Amino acid sequence: MRRLYDRCIRCGARVPWGRSVCRSCNPAGLPAPSPSQYHATVFISVLLVLTGMAVFFLLRA
Repeated sequence: MRRLYDRCIRCGARVPWGRSVCRSCNPAGLPAPSPSQYHATVFISVLLVLTGMAVFFLLRA
């Protein structure tokens, strides 16, 4: 099976597939946030804005 590689988003070095940064750019080995964390943050933000707008329009009327 052929190994797949990706590129570091900071320096462009080859990294294993699924990794976003290389060892020299991330020496502590901190994990990157998962896509579900990004989606949840956006969803919560949209939900809060819609709730705030609903409260504002209900109190204004």
